Amino acid sequence: MNQINPSEIKKPLRVPRLNDIMPSFLMILAARASALGVFPFGVAFFAASFDKSVAYIGIAAACAGIAMSSGLAALPKYMIALTAYWLFTRIYRKREDVICSAACGISILIGGGIMLISEFNGLYDVFMLCTESIISALMYIVFKRSNLMTDDRSKRGGMSQEEYISAAISIGVFVAGLSGFALGPVSLTNVFAVYAVMVCALNTSLATAGCSGLCIGFMSALSTSDAVIMMGVYGLSAVFASFMSTFKKAGCAIGYISGTAVTLIYIRNMYDVPLSMLDTVIGAALFLVTPGVVHEYFKSFFTRSLKVESVSPDLRMREYLTMRLRKTAESFTSLRECFMAVSEGRLKKYSDDVGVILDETTDRICRGCRMCGKCWQTDFRRTYKNVLELIGVIETSGRLTEENIPEHFCEKCVRADEFINEINHVYELYKRDVLRRADAVETRNLVAGQYGEINSLLLGMAGDIEDGFTFLEQEEERLVDELDKNGIMPYEVSAIESTSGRCEVYLRLPPVIRRTAVEGIISEVLGRNVAYEETEGGLSKYVSKPKYTVDTAVLQLPQDGSKENGDSATSFVTGGSEFYAVLADGMGSGSEARYESSSALRLLTSFLKAGFSVKTALGILNSAMCLNIGGETYSTVDIIRVDLYTGEAEFFKIGSAESLILSGDEVSVLSSSSVPVGILSDIRLGSKKAELREGDIVLMMTDGITEAGCTVSRTDWIKDIMIKPYAEMSELAKEVMDTALEKSRGIARDDMSVIAMRVMGC
Repeated sequence: MNQINPSEIKKPLRVPRLNDIMPSFLMILAARASALGVFPFGVAFFAASFDKSVAYIGIAAACAGIAMSSGLAALPKYMIALTAYWLFTRIYRKREDVICSAACGISILIGGGIMLISEFNGLYDVFMLCTESIISALMYIVFKRSNLMTDDRSKRGGMSQEEYISAAISIGVFVAGLSGFALGPVSLTNVFAVYAVMVCALNTSLATAGCSGLCIGFMSALSTSDAVIMMGVYGLSAVFASFMSTFKKAGCAIGYISGTAVTLIYIRNMYDVPLSMLDTVIGAALFLVTPGVVHEYFKSFFTRSLKVESVSPDLRMREYLTMRLRKTAESFTSLRECFMAVSEGRLKKYSDDVGVILDETTDRICRGCRMCGKCWQTDFRRTYKNVLELIGVIETSGRLTEENIPEHFCEKCVRADEFINEINHVYELYKRDVLRRADAVETRNLVAGQYGEINSLLLGMAGDIEDGFTFLEQEEERLVDELDKNGIMPYEVSAIESTSGRCEVYLRLPPVIRRTAVEGIISEVLGRNVAYEETEGGLSKYVSKPKYTVDTAVLQLPQDGSKENGDSATSFVTGGSEFYAVLADGMGSGSEARYESSSALRLLTSFLKAGFSVKTALGILNSAMCLNIGGETYSTVDIIRVDLYTGEAEFFKIGSAESLILSGDEVSVLSSSSVPVGILSDIRLGSKKAELREGDIVLMMTDGITEAGCTVSRTDWIKDIMIKPYAEMSELAKEVMDTALEKSRGIARDDMSVIAMRVMGC
């Protein structure tokens, strides 16, 4: 139910436009169509589909059509009916179909009733008037339903069978309006009926095409006694055409002609049927020569919607989150550039502040001196040069005294002693101020670096969201089929794959299901080894097993005389696909070194477990340690990242001791050339990659191990230990630690830590 726009009441009529031509032409055709000698279709079409703001055109077109078909005698009745309905629309402000349909039928009753007052011939006239009124009311509903194919198609969500049938009946009415027009032996009614049925057969389903043929055939021949026969001919031909629509237009035309030929052959006296093969062939020929652009236009009336296919919800969400993260990253980039610009501007300004010393000193000493006018006005250049020379002496010697002050200055200045004391004081204040401001600039640069790392972090998150996973839709369908074949009915299924190659399958299954059976089915469908992981909220999670696992052993020993080891070590797996081992060595030993290394380890671990890259995590860690206000904190960092699906390993060494890799019978050494984190605001974050295979061993150590018993780092003895066979990595770690102690004569001269790792197949 829709409310009429108030502007339609204030301004009920308008000037005609070009787009009124087609509705007016259809109005004429609908008015010309007759049923049982009456003309109810014109009033119904006017009521349901014609624009009432040009009602006078619609009434005129309807009258023209009726006059062309039955003469002027019937005009008064339908003019009254059309005018009555138009007046009804001016009064009734709602668009409720039932009431409007009844009003359409009542309008016919009003027009016919007025005419019966002067020309009453009996009860038959009353019966026919009531019948016509009912037909008109029903046709209002039909025309209204068929409007969906033309009105506001951009918002159309779909079409029901009822709406397709309504459209077919409407087309039949318009085709029936062509009755009486012919080109020699060719009937325009039949030609356009054939054409319309073939369009429906090409663009709809088999059932819809058959029903459309029945409706168009019946309505187009409604004014004759052969309506039922024509309905059968068109309906069966439409079915044949729809069968052949797979072969596009040509197949549709051949199927239709074949269907018509078969039906006409089986009719006893086909010459009595108002349809010839010539009409059919001409209609088919027009259908074939119609340009593809026109057929695409016709097709748009039958499609569910003119809207493009909607993007899947998960893709829309990924795009939205990616956009928001990138916008946020841009804001942090702008903030970083702002801090850097301020710092550069302040440095430039401070570099030109040497004149502050001169101005401050002369203001304190020379003001009130009897020689001030002579020195700073009459002899300004010489005085200024002498004072700059004094500043040069201070910068060279550190302080101006009676011994290093130039003699010519003492000869000219009457307050030389006071000048010496004051310029030393002002210069000291200036140095402190410069250091303070330089520290502020350095702090700003470090904060700007933090913002830069946050920008990298957010961009990494955006990349992970955008490309981090894909939905395996085909595998989901196959999985449902395979589970069903094995008597397992899943209520819900979802399969995704990350860029690392990890697959996750979520299933909602009946409670009594063997997990091993499900694991086997999923593994067969995905072509990977899949295992059950957990069930949460009734949803079972199955994940693909990685190709490798890492056997890890950590062994630590504090420096003699210290209660705590200043090193921190850990290992963990993120996302089931990446193994990390992290070893941090704080400067010195004991609790302070432990605090430094554990702080670095805790921050790194949290970022890595959150899925951020190693370089981003190290960048944030370095700037955070550089910003430590309480004092200087340094720590070496040693990280290994192993892809458990491919075996690719990446090493990040920031000021750390050597790491050793045993692959086959060869041992290689990785060393670091960068300083520990927390010293420089900008550190080198290079990495080295290696391909690890099953059985390969990696050792990560602090310098307490590698420098045991030596003044420089040496690893030859560690290589000899690594090539021995070990059942467990704890055995290797213990032998390395014991040998290091032995080389240090049983005394741990520094904190000692070792992480032994062996790559193993799953």
